[in-house]
Amino acid sequence: MIVHPAGRRWRAEPAGDLWGHNVDLYPEEETVPHPHSPDLDALRVLREVVRRGSIAAAAHQLGRTQQALSARMKTLEASVGAPLLIRSPAGSVPTPTGTLILSWAEEVLDAADRLEAGIRSLGASTVTPLTVAASQTIAESLLPGWLVHLRRTEDSAGLTPTAVDLTVANSTGVAELVRSGACELGFVETPRLPHDLTAQPIRTDELVVIVAPTHPWARRTRPLRLDELAATPLVMRESGSGTRDAFTDILAAQHPPLTARPVIELGTAAAVRSAIAAGIAPGVLSRLTVRDDLVLGRLVTVLVDGPPLYRQLTALHKPHPTRTSQTARRLLDIARGDTTIASPPHLN
Repeated sequence: MIVHPAGRRWRAEPAGDLWGHNVDLYPEEETVPHPHSPDLDALRVLREVVRRGSIAAAAHQLGRTQQALSARMKTLEASVGAPLLIRSPAGSVPTPTGTLILSWAEEVLDAADRLEAGIRSLGASTVTPLTVAASQTIAESLLPGWLVHLRRTEDSAGLTPTAVDLTVANSTGVAELVRSGACELGFVETPRLPHDLTAQPIRTDELVVIVAPTHPWARRTRPLRLDELAATPLVMRESGSGTRDAFTDILAAQHPPLTARPVIELGTAAAVRSAIAAGIAPGVLSRLTVRDDLVLGRLVTVLVDGPPLYRQLTALHKPHPTRTSQTARRLLDIARGDTTIASPPHLN
């Protein structure tokens, strides 16, 4: 699966491999064409290692050997002239240079992915188009599974396969895309729902406080009070993010109201995770987003005093449900039936 950062787009076409696994622009043995121009495959490998937290996990995701990816990373580091990963038994995290290289490469990789999707679509059979917008946690952790389920449902029923055109944005951006008609269906994480769009609850999601393993809170035995959390500088998402809106609304609902103190604001969940893992500060993210980091030991959850921090995930579309396409309604039904990391009881 390839998931793009905020504002970027990709197409999941029914022809060929739905997610683009095993799509290499260069043969495995090909060398870097220019000492200062790393090939796209090497940059994709770096991106996947950072996302998955280890070379082994990235190799599994890409369907390639760990040795091949290790060699690819060494070649990339040689071309850059600096280490890009800090390797340890617990996994791999990007060095400052690695983070910088990946931030530069994202737009190039997104453009290459769109080009590949367009080329694949030239040979595709007749498909049903569906435009979807989703905020990042849903796009990265839930929507890929929903789309696979949708494809299997269509195949088993003999229906025309759906070509999903997905835009990933924060919750504010998703609402605007649905409102403007650019996307038929949107999925958001914010509790601040627009009044001019139809909102359908999908499931609940838990927010967790996370820190680096070296942070003093990682060894804390006493639950963390929300006023202690609010008084601590945090790594946070940007304004308009559903994760940020949900967390700040929880704090504002306390008596007396609390306000978060961002020490740094970042535009993607991956960037927030990396900053927290590097020890910059604690943060609050969806458990869905950090589950792999928790398993690998890159991040540690901190127990919060009081009830868990739940938020509602919601689907948005324009009013008048009769105008919603059958494909959109099928995807909505699949999303409502998803039980990934079993949801807590439905929120009122």
